[in-house]
Amino acid sequence: MGDPATLDHDALQAFSTKVSREVLGGLNCALTFVGDQLGLFEAMDQLGPTSSEKLAARTGLTERWVREWLYQQACTHHVEYDDAAGTFSLSPEAAVVLASPHHPAYLGGMLQSVVAMYETLGDLPESFRTGLGRSYDDKGEACACGIERMSRKFQSSFLVPRMLPLLDGVVDKLDAGAKVADVGCGAATSTVAMGAAFPNSSFSAYDISENALERARSNIEDSGISNVELLNPMQAPLPEDGSLDFVTTFDVVHDSTHPAQLIDAIRKSLKDDGTWLCADIRGKSTFEENLKGNPFAGMAYSFSVLVCMSAGLSTPDGAGLGTLGFHEQKAREMSASAGFTRFSVVEYEADQFNAFYEIRP
Repeated sequence: MGDPATLDHDALQAFSTKVSREVLGGLNCALTFVGDQLGLFEAMDQLGPTSSEKLAARTGLTERWVREWLYQQACTHHVEYDDAAGTFSLSPEAAVVLASPHHPAYLGGMLQSVVAMYETLGDLPESFRTGLGRSYDDKGEACACGIERMSRKFQSSFLVPRMLPLLDGVVDKLDAGAKVADVGCGAATSTVAMGAAFPNSSFSAYDISENALERARSNIEDSGISNVELLNPMQAPLPEDGSLDFVTTFDVVHDSTHPAQLIDAIRKSLKDDGTWLCADIRGKSTFEENLKGNPFAGMAYSFSVLVCMSAGLSTPDGAGLGTLGFHEQKAREMSASAGFTRFSVVEYEADQFNAFYEIRP
């Protein structure tokens, strides 16, 4: 403990204020998520400047609760308040981030994922003591839903028209008819998007999370397409006969308990002229580099302790790479060890969080 006589009281006040703001951030995240779940932001976007009475009537909620929520959101500057008119509104930018699910800047899914993590905080002390993490299914259905919402905007709107054309020869193969595996498919929004765009190709969507598989099953059925099959690799692993033309992984490898085995399996599944599109979290090679030069490092390490590293350590022999653990240097090393010989970075700056790698045998 610091000696009160030697403390820098200005620095003490500044640090206390910093932590208080972080407490506010946690509270605000929870209440912003409540607004997301109740449709309050979408209703505000539709109504324009509005009162608590009108917003409550539009959403079928109780006015007193809506009013207090609006007060809180106005004080944290998520919502704007017009003192003269007595109305609340969303700025155009807030409407994009909080009420536009198909926009790249939308963060509703991230809010849901973070709040879902709050429910598992009680497990963390035991993980710190034993070293054993928790799987994605241990995080519950809400976490799976949040992850789906986070990834849907890229996978549904940008993967096919923007990303796949950047890969050498892949679109031509998919048009002609290719065999594809989407490994760690989650809710299969990526698989469905590709399956709908390329009816001549066949797609196998793989995941080990029962919560994810349930959401994937529903999304595939709702899509009405017939060229996507859903598989659990624990019962039906990737083929080892080099029969696949294209494999995708979206933010999967860093979560894997056995990433080297996963990459080996991907290599064995691919034809010699096949392609692996690997998307993973954008990061630096060392902690020091992330500390100094990665503006998202604090968020990434938070996700890592709560979810990603935890998932990677959910078996006693898990690798536990962590959210920033499958950076470009690690990806190059591990893919080369598995027998891949060609590795290139796909430039796609529209995604601030992910790096994209085109990896070939």
